[in-house]
Amino acid sequence: MIVKNVIGANIATRDELYAKFGITAEAAQLFETEFGTFVLSVTAIENGWHVTPEPANARKALDQIEAHTLGRLLGVLKGKVAFDEHLAERFASALKARNRLNHGFYERHNIAIQSDEGRDIMVADLEELHEDLLQVWRIASGLTAAMAELVMQLQSEKPTE
Repeated sequence: MIVKNVIGANIATRDELYAKFGITAEAAQLFETEFGTFVLSVTAIENGWHVTPEPANARKALDQIEAHTLGRLLGVLKGKVAFDEHLAERFASALKARNRLNHGFYERHNIAIQSDEGRDIMVADLEELHEDLLQVWRIASGLTAAMAELVMQLQSEKPTE
C-alpha cells in the first residue's frame, strides 16, 4: 500500500523499509560473492591451476576465502593485485557501505522508524547504500569476467602433450 503525505509525496511504510533493506542486503551479498570469486581466480592463476587443476587445493582456497570477512579479503587481494587508486577507493567505500548496512543500520537510525519522516530518511539511506553496492558489484563482476577470459586464453596457450 502506498501512503502519501499532504503534499503528495510517498511515505515509506515499515514493509517498504524492510523490503529495501533486504534488496540492499542482496546487493551486498552479490558484491561479496563476486569479490570472493575474483580472489579465487587470482589464486588459481598464481598456483597454475589453469595448467594443472588441483580441485582439493582449490576447495581449500575457497573455504579460506569464505571464512574471511570482506575487509580481510580486500587486504589479501591488495597483496596480490595492484589496483589504481580510484578502484581501491571504490572497494573501500563498498566495504564501508556493507558495514553500515550490516552492523547497526537500525541502531544508528534509532527511533526514526517510528515516524513517516524517519522511515523516509532510512529508505533514502538504503537507496544510497544500494546504489553504491550495485556499482561496485558491477565492477567486481567485470574483473571476474576479465579473469575468466584470461584463464581461457592461458589454457588455449598451454602446450599439448
